[in-house]
Amino acid sequence: MTDKTEPLRQLSLFDGVDLFIPTLEPAQPHLLDIATAQPTEPRPVAIRPDDRGPSAIEPAPPPLRRYDDGTHRFDYVLRRASRRSIGIRIDDQGIVVSAPRWVGMGQVQAMLADKASWVVRQHGLREQRRHAQQAARIDWRDGGRLPYLGRSLTLRLGAEGGDPALSACGSDLCLPLPADAAAQRVRDTVQAWMQREAITLFQQRAIHFATRLGVEVQAIKLTSASTRWGSATACGVLRLHWRLLHFSPAIVDYVVAHEVAHLREMNHSARFWQTVDDLFPTWREARSALRHSLLPPW
Repeated sequence: MTDKTEPLRQLSLFDGVDLFIPTLEPAQPHLLDIATAQPTEPRPVAIRPDDRGPSAIEPAPPPLRRYDDGTHRFDYVLRRASRRSIGIRIDDQGIVVSAPRWVGMGQVQAMLADKASWVVRQHGLREQRRHAQQAARIDWRDGGRLPYLGRSLTLRLGAEGGDPALSACGSDLCLPLPADAAAQRVRDTVQAWMQREAITLFQQRAIHFATRLGVEVQAIKLTSASTRWGSATACGVLRLHWRLLHFSPAIVDYVVAHEVAHLREMNHSARFWQTVDDLFPTWREARSALRHSLLPPW
């Protein structure tokens, strides 16, 4: 059963750190303190000295602000937007506070004081994860290590033949490249191999789960989306991130089962999660493992 009222609706798996504060109401005009109102300032621009003409003007990065209450200290960017609430976003670029244009700095500071411990904790965790990801960076040369389906493959250059292939023992990925091949060439060769392996594996697992559920998968496509591992459309098209192959088979099965379940329930209702449970009973453990897994930088 598919949701024919929204044939292009996509549902995805997200993992982000985003905090929204309950809706705020703007002050009534007769209560507005004009003397302390915060006017909208023009956005500064930076001009490159080596350029000429209109193309030389580009927006300058927003200025950093400092929060410091004596216990918690961090820098953040304040962005004004047409919205009804104050939100905090923490990602690899830092801490961003988004606030309605009519909210004064006093309210922003009060919100930060209330959430300061959360911000510091989440930012610290994000920094730890970023450093761990950098440590997991793949060395694209002979002897480099490639995370693959829960194990680590050793890259071996100089192999004969036209296509990359796993060694007989399954611990090496043999690449038909010169021993001194450039890192970019090694990476591109491995990526092409992983994508071929991914489409084969995804097709096998999708058919397995779809047969059990009694639904039909029309097509499977690979994605490189930065914010989702998989998505599904009501017309039966699944999109799955090819770099899932860095993780264990259980994680792959969880994501595939999750998207196949959307072909029955195009939502995240209790019935949807029961469908996932019927298809893949250990989904909770796999989802937790995915959330704590590191995707190595490429």
